[in-house]
Amino acid sequence: MTDLTYASATELVALVKDGALSPRELTDHTMERIAAVDPALNSVVALDPERARAEADALTERLARGEDPGPLAGLPVLVKDLEDAAGYPTSRGTSGFRDAPPAARDSVHVARLRAAGALIIGKTNTPPVGAAIHTANDAFGVTRNPWNPERSPGGSSGGAAAAVAAGLVALGTASDGGGSTRIPAALCGLPGLKPNRGRIPQGPLRMPNWPQNSCPSGMARTVRDTALHLDVAAGHHPCDPFSLPAPTGSYLTALDTPLPALSVGVLTTLGVARPRPEMLDALQRVAALLRGEGHAVREDGAVLPDAETYPRPFQLRQKLLAYNRYLGLADELAARRDDFEPWFARLLDDGSGLTPEEAAAHWAHRSRLDQWTADLFDRYDLLLLPTVPTTAWPAEGPDTLKAVREGTLPIAFTSVFNDTGHPAMSVPAGLAPDGLPCSVQLVAPHHREDRLLAAARLVEEAEGPLRPPSSVIGG
Repeated sequence: MTDLTYASATELVALVKDGALSPRELTDHTMERIAAVDPALNSVVALDPERARAEADALTERLARGEDPGPLAGLPVLVKDLEDAAGYPTSRGTSGFRDAPPAARDSVHVARLRAAGALIIGKTNTPPVGAAIHTANDAFGVTRNPWNPERSPGGSSGGAAAAVAAGLVALGTASDGGGSTRIPAALCGLPGLKPNRGRIPQGPLRMPNWPQNSCPSGMARTVRDTALHLDVAAGHHPCDPFSLPAPTGSYLTALDTPLPALSVGVLTTLGVARPRPEMLDALQRVAALLRGEGHAVREDGAVLPDAETYPRPFQLRQKLLAYNRYLGLADELAARRDDFEPWFARLLDDGSGLTPEEAAAHWAHRSRLDQWTADLFDRYDLLLLPTVPTTAWPAEGPDTLKAVREGTLPIAFTSVFNDTGHPAMSVPAGLAPDGLPCSVQLVAPHHREDRLLAAARLVEEAEGPLRPPSSVIGG
């Protein structure tokens, strides 16, 4: 008997296509699981069981007629609440849009999942417009980590990570603008891929994401499911002129091709961070694993450009991103400022004051990051480094000033690869002494998600899957 709660997406789709499990049975199981577990986690912010069951019944009829609905046939999927899903409000994780009407259409990303046979059943929590490293807002409250409800699942895809890790769904949508997929995945014991910039189209959007730091992604339970999601979601769409052409092959199929011997550079601190011992232990264990598989692995002391002025480059980056959010929300902020979380309104205010000199300094730093990573990939085929410096912080959020002092800023290892656009992936790597997941991050050259996924699968097979304790969330 398959454990539907923790079965992978590929396993569930196979059961549906073989007739061993109907979409309605899987949807009923999913709704029961959400009802039983999510009150303690608060990961799901919109749900329509009747709509989901009706769509499951319609899919069952298609299967009975001999149709193949696609590679995600009958799979329930939750959508991050920054992204449109027809019939569900897009509240954008803020009280400012708490009463938004249902979206009239899907985003390109969601439409592709639906066209592949997925059942879109609801939305997951996120911080206001994705602007925090923990998942909390005045519209829906705090989302909690299924490994320990006193801890955070991270952000901004914290609702998606909590839902998948807790066995509510096998697949959710996410996005990553500074680590927003990789960090929640790391804190919740999941693999988490940030694809290459442009791999999955954004939009339709009212205005383009001109910093080009963020990309849609998936949140899945296994590396194979991550590859399956990318097969479905990748490819150019005219609403996003920066999106890349469709890949020439299947990422899922490529997983079965053995990796050639690779040169791997291990980066421990980037000159700005001091990871906790458990994170360094996980890093060294994975380095030894790759070395044992025949890869040339060596330590590299490369430090980030402008590391000597840390944390100023990070602060400048966040101010520019706040300015980008401000441009998209200026009218709403002027008309109804009190509807938004006070801290979020202050963040937008700060962003609105971005000066030309600050913008120029940020883009000059970005240029140096591009050259820095180009030099690294002249030496290495793959990079190995921590995803985050610590295990999960309190559910209400980390102490940022303390994190700066201690060298444990959550985005220290992740945001650089948003700015350079490289594909990067968090992979679970055992448990820390506090019982919370550890992880490592793998980074590949531009456009080499195939290599990245294959290396991540090696780690996954050696380290084994992680599952939150049943004492916290049930069986």
